[in-house]
Amino acid sequence: MLAFYILVPTLILYGLLKVFYNLFFHPLAKFPGPKLAAATHLYEFYWSIVRDGEFIWQIERLHEQYGPIVRITPRELHINDPSFYNEIYAGNPKRVDGDYRFTRSTGLTSSMFSTADHDLHQSRRSILTKFFSRRSIANIQPIIQDKVERFIERLRDASRDGYPADLSKLSAAFAADTVSHYAYGVSMGCLDGEAQNIIGDAMSAVFTYSQWLRFIPIRFTHAKRLHPGLVKRIWPTGAMILDTHRTIRSLALEVLNAKEPKAPHENIFAALVDPTLPAEERSLGRLEDEGFAVLGAGTETTAYSASVTMFYLLDNPHIFSKLYDEIKAVMPDPAECPQLSVLENLPLLRGVVNEGFRLSFGTMSRNPRIAPDRILQYKDWAIPAGTPCSTSTYFVHTNPEIFPNPWVFDPWRWIGAQEEGEHLESRLVNFAKGTRACIGLNLASAEMYMLTASLVRRVKMKLCEDTTIDCVTPARDHTVVVPKDTSGIKVMVLDVDTM
Repeated sequence: MLAFYILVPTLILYGLLKVFYNLFFHPLAKFPGPKLAAATHLYEFYWSIVRDGEFIWQIERLHEQYGPIVRITPRELHINDPSFYNEIYAGNPKRVDGDYRFTRSTGLTSSMFSTADHDLHQSRRSILTKFFSRRSIANIQPIIQDKVERFIERLRDASRDGYPADLSKLSAAFAADTVSHYAYGVSMGCLDGEAQNIIGDAMSAVFTYSQWLRFIPIRFTHAKRLHPGLVKRIWPTGAMILDTHRTIRSLALEVLNAKEPKAPHENIFAALVDPTLPAEERSLGRLEDEGFAVLGAGTETTAYSASVTMFYLLDNPHIFSKLYDEIKAVMPDPAECPQLSVLENLPLLRGVVNEGFRLSFGTMSRNPRIAPDRILQYKDWAIPAGTPCSTSTYFVHTNPEIFPNPWVFDPWRWIGAQEEGEHLESRLVNFAKGTRACIGLNLASAEMYMLTASLVRRVKMKLCEDTTIDCVTPARDHTVVVPKDTSGIKVMVLDVDTM
């Protein structure tokens, strides 16, 4: 009891001294922003957790009040100035660390994404860079096309039976099957059976819980020790996540236990067990974490981009019609998809894909970077080394000075910019930039081009009456976008392969 009476006042005193330090002696004390945000992370907790993912809009209001640079937490700055983006998200040879509060938000311990240290991150990234290179992705067009065919087969089923198809769920199944087939050598089979939504739902749940993990660092390794039946009873969503972990673990074990090693290009696990790597980098836990991270990164954001793109095309028949004509010219036979390089050079399709990426944002949440060994100079402000800084994709992609009428889906803006010699694509930051940019950008782009081209060319469909702009309007930040209406992009399929 005596210890209790000593401990409680001590903790209160420590908290008060910490607040006093944050307000008056912290290296960021002179930066603009609300005092409550500077004093404690409770301000961020309120807007992120209590208000369920509304912090990004509060940050927007803070910029309107305080200007382009704002102290949004005791240790973090947010800069709403696209011209400074490349300084924060810098490339080689500059050192760029991740922020531990965000790298831990997946609940993983040893994936590339969960690695804050620059050197270790670059070491882990280098193992997979060639695997996700543009050349490697160009060689897997048959894998992607196979998943496109299965996607269209599900739409054909919906057309035959007369029920609405959910493009959001089908896009998640498509993305999960594609990335798993390529990364593991085995497709998850989400497009093939009744359980087509399990992976997508599990990944969505991971991103939802990521908000909490910034404040409460829980690792999925702890939950994996519990009996599966118990987890399913008390936490059904968690059971889906852990089932996915177990599936990936079994695939990794096959590679670890193989009598003859697989070639590194066959799947990511074969690359990760390279005998030249340190033993701790070849452990089962490391393979499982990396495998799960690749699946998560390759499913949720790609799926949302694909469904957002199709919504805007179906909601704008004049764009759909012109795109159909452009694609048909290079795809006269609906069953024969052109080479990826041909699709990428179609001006309107390229503009459509870019607009889809722009208005789906990639990750909605800010993703801070740290310059550990240099001061960043923003106008008159010298940002101390080691300070987490961020510029949210949301603010760049909706900046009217870069993208006039930013909420209008306008693929011709990209064509016009190219004709005028403006490199507008450099302002597309849904994959981030620099040494920590998304490693899967080439795969995601290939999926977007091939799926969009085939759906437009081969499938006649219309939006259901209850599928409105609210289905693609951001309302909450759960790391990824949560729209106002979460019921999904529903369509009635009128015909397939007779257009």
